Amino acid sequence: MNMTDELRKIAGDIRIIDKAEEKEMYSHDIGDVPAIMTKTFFDIQPDFVVQPKNVDEIRKVLAFADEKKIPVIPRGAASWGFGGVIPTHGGIVIDLSPFRRVLYLNKPQKTVTVEAGARWSDIDIVAKKEGLCLMTYPSSKFSTVGGWIATGGYGINSFRYGHLSKQIVSMTVVMPSGESKKITPNDPEFEYFVSTEGEFGIIVEINLKLRDVPEASYPHLFYFDSDRAAFGFIEQFVKKGQSAELRPNVIRFLDAVHLSDINEIMHSDVFKKSAAVMLEFGSAEDDSRFLKFMEQMGGGEEAPRYAASYLWNERLFGMKTKRLGPTILASECIIPITAAGEFIEKAKTLGARFGVEIFIDSYVIDEKNTLVMTNFLCDSRKLKYLINLPLTMMITKTAVSLGAEPYGLGIWNAPFIDALYSGAKKKALAAYKAKIDPNNIMNPGKFFRIRSKWMNIPAAVFNPGFFRFSMGILVALSPIIGKTATLFMGKDKKVDSLDFELTTHACAKCGNCIAVCPAYLVTKNEEVTAKGKIAMAKKLIEGREVTKEEAENVFMCMHCKACESICQTNLELMNLWDALEKRMEGKIGRPEEKIRDFLKQVDDSKEYWEMVERNS
Repeated sequence: MNMTDELRKIAGDIRIIDKAEEKEMYSHDIGDVPAIMTKTFFDIQPDFVVQPKNVDEIRKVLAFADEKKIPVIPRGAASWGFGGVIPTHGGIVIDLSPFRRVLYLNKPQKTVTVEAGARWSDIDIVAKKEGLCLMTYPSSKFSTVGGWIATGGYGINSFRYGHLSKQIVSMTVVMPSGESKKITPNDPEFEYFVSTEGEFGIIVEINLKLRDVPEASYPHLFYFDSDRAAFGFIEQFVKKGQSAELRPNVIRFLDAVHLSDINEIMHSDVFKKSAAVMLEFGSAEDDSRFLKFMEQMGGGEEAPRYAASYLWNERLFGMKTKRLGPTILASECIIPITAAGEFIEKAKTLGARFGVEIFIDSYVIDEKNTLVMTNFLCDSRKLKYLINLPLTMMITKTAVSLGAEPYGLGIWNAPFIDALYSGAKKKALAAYKAKIDPNNIMNPGKFFRIRSKWMNIPAAVFNPGFFRFSMGILVALSPIIGKTATLFMGKDKKVDSLDFELTTHACAKCGNCIAVCPAYLVTKNEEVTAKGKIAMAKKLIEGREVTKEEAENVFMCMHCKACESICQTNLELMNLWDALEKRMEGKIGRPEEKIRDFLKQVDDSKEYWEMVERNS
């Protein structure tokens, strides 16, 4: 009896994905990592994927995996790019993306209980019907609640409401043994399940605090002569603003390159090519107090209100710039506000040496620190991409040298673990891991220590000591290495327009489309979503084999335009689907019977009509 049959015997009718073409969707996240890297280091293809319908099935899967000593990789929307959901030694991927119900909203207590795969957007829609809304949420609002607890927790509104962990009333987690327990922020174990990337168990249910819907939104955008000047303003504002009882929800920094790219996407000159700071308030009283404060404090030139409103309304589409790429690489770190200006200056100097243009997006998270996303556009199809990849790590190394910590570890940031945790904290984490996961089944081969194939020899490059030394050498030699690479390989240029091939590369793989796709809701198959169909289009372009079943998935589509309306990079997806269907029809014909069965399945789906009602 094979493993899938053994699991079915224990877990009943749990959905198991074991076809090679479907499992491929679960071997990567949003990052564009060359196969030569992942396949040299790891076994990234899971043995199989399970999609549990309830907590009891999750408990049975974990108990089974613990008994068999099989790796388990929890996965949400896979919208984080540092390898946290990439299998390193095969194993079982537990796909929590369909496990997404909003279970109960308690209006008097202003709380909501959800399953781990619930999307932030779903919660907001349900809550706003009761006059409530989220306190904080990620810039990817279609990511999962469990995923953001496990990998992040800082985002929009964090300046006012703090880290996501402060909004958690309780969580139910399933331990590696299969035991489930409810924990609260007062429990000593609570910290082991926040921002620890699924190393200690799986979060399955969360009770979150909500807030009243604000009366309105009052965004402001101010221009400054330089990045340092902008952060100087932020530093002064957070110091003086406290005594003046100023309470912005958001303080966000965008550099001149970022605003210039937004202009380019809009085909307009809405924004001045200048460093800028955006602040957003939720009441007329707070806004009025802020305006009086600014009269006294002085500051940058204020942009027109419509410009600030546009940026605020577009806050959930942070990867739109990718369509100019068609690839985007990023380094994310939490750095003291006092060091942010210097870091950005050094990062841009590094980028210029390698022929790339750095652009910055930063959210101030408290009075001392800011989350800085250092991005640059490039092209994963070109040889120079292999030079661009270590540049992101050089940028992170530069930030760490100025007192920063990486915003998460996964695989690619794991060598920076010493910058995130003290020696004592690492010992405490390791001791708890040994206690509750003695067989090391939970998300192994990353976070604590990278483990690879080939007797672990390739993983030596990720050893923190060796990695720090080698990155230091690369940074020191960057004027020579960067100049040579640029001389022979050229600078990275922006894309003017997207053809069929470039559209497949411009996809952010963010998972927004999965959250709103009726076809996915009823089939639970990522291949029928925009993300899946674009992956298949890539296979066609690369000349790889596409099975008849894969080809038929292209036609399992409502053509409802939901994916296009929330696409991070504003891709013209309906045109792509028409071209893809035409190509597949020429290969296999049009599967009319399967299309009819699919439409009937959608019409009969209770979940589908609940989604329609929820979104109406």
